[in-house]
Amino acid sequence: MFAGTLNAGREMAEVAWQNKCRQEDLAQRELENERRAIDDARRSVDEKAQQLKAISHQSALIAGFSMVVLVEVQIPEDIDGLLISFFVWTAAMCVAFNLIAMLNATLTLVAILRYNVVKREVPFREFW
Repeated sequence: MFAGTLNAGREMAEVAWQNKCRQEDLAQRELENERRAIDDARRSVDEKAQQLKAISHQSALIAGFSMVVLVEVQIPEDIDGLLISFFVWTAAMCVAFNLIAMLNATLTLVAILRYNVVKREVPFREFW
């Protein structure tokens, strides 16, 4: 009888130990999932930041080349004035639109870099 009670007590202790270990495992998995979500959010933010930096640099470069072409072009005297004005207007619009693209990418980059990946108050995909 004493052995049966001892075995029952040992089994109860084993079940309690297994339940405790299970709860600790679940808590650890939840923590790991949260860390993984934070890492995924950071990677996503970094990826978008790199893309925006590339867009900004490319648009600034193209705007600079367009400006150089506009300033350095050698226009012959016998070209029609309408054609010259169309060339100047086209080059100026190219510079302006590329500068606007650069500014938009830079301002969006600032907003994205301010995104808090730990709290994630606004879902990044909706924010983006």
